Amino acid sequence: MPTSIHPMLATSIEEPFDGPDWIFEIKWDGYRAVAFIDHGNVRLVSRNQNELTHRYPELKDLPKFVSGKNAILDGEVVALDDQGRPSFSLMQQRSGFRPGGKRGPVNAAVSVLYYAFDLLYLDGYDWRKVPLEARKEKLKSITIPGDALRYSDHSAEKGKALFELARQKGLEGIVAKERESAYQERRSSDWLKIKIRRQVECVIGGYTEPEGSRAHFGSIVLGLYDSQGRLIHVGQAGSGFTQKSLTEIWQLLKKRETKTNPFYGEVEALRKVSWIKPDLVAEIEYTEWTEGASGGSGPKLRAPVFLGLRDDKDPKECLLDDAVPGHST
Repeated sequence: MPTSIHPMLATSIEEPFDGPDWIFEIKWDGYRAVAFIDHGNVRLVSRNQNELTHRYPELKDLPKFVSGKNAILDGEVVALDDQGRPSFSLMQQRSGFRPGGKRGPVNAAVSVLYYAFDLLYLDGYDWRKVPLEARKEKLKSITIPGDALRYSDHSAEKGKALFELARQKGLEGIVAKERESAYQERRSSDWLKIKIRRQVECVIGGYTEPEGSRAHFGSIVLGLYDSQGRLIHVGQAGSGFTQKSLTEIWQLLKKRETKTNPFYGEVEALRKVSWIKPDLVAEIEYTEWTEGASGGSGPKLRAPVFLGLRDDKDPKECLLDDAVPGHST
């Protein structure tokens, strides 16, 4: 039984599609976690190999809902709102999330459950090389739906219909998976994520001066890493902040100030930029990607809006090639 798993990651695309070689799942808006089940005990590990078990004591009963002594499941820890929809905001409250990656008091009133969507190992047999559809069939046969665990079902061939249903339900999006694909511990085009609200995780590399009555700063300066490990400027986000979040983010930015520009190449900004150490990741909503104002400056986010900070993402995972469909560096 493997002792560590690096989760398989999906590549972003813009539009849903249908296809006989694909299955389609709901994209759960929570924290990715690999569950290691061993003789009645469970260990939850994040995509960055951080231990999550102690954060969610109600998931200690996971093994009771799995028919097997030793198993490794891939899935998502999810908090559901009062309409049964996954809510990342509730997940942050439940986890005691605070800006900058610090932890505060958890809101124990927010319960979580585990949506399992893949089976990697079961009682002496490694399932990672088995085709996905067979893995899911086996996973469904060994899971017993309960308070702690649910099986993440899928739709065969019809991605557009599931995408539209997800849109109507106010969900984040869907994931398309090649039905014969093996499990790869890396990002792969065998899995494709299609978000309804276009969102991207960006690295914060600086901030601009405030204007008018705005306090603290005007906007955060955003970047993504190219294939050579260089931080490329992709725009600024100045909207989406409350007075409270402006103050909280400002405190984090000031602590990280540096004279060194973390970006490679030109930074297009109308106001003076102050640089920071690039270790904060922001969730950004946007309408589309556009070309930069000057030649060779790279793609830019159109109408970016700040949604919040992500403490579950490594800045080095914020990749330009993954975020911009069809882009290659």
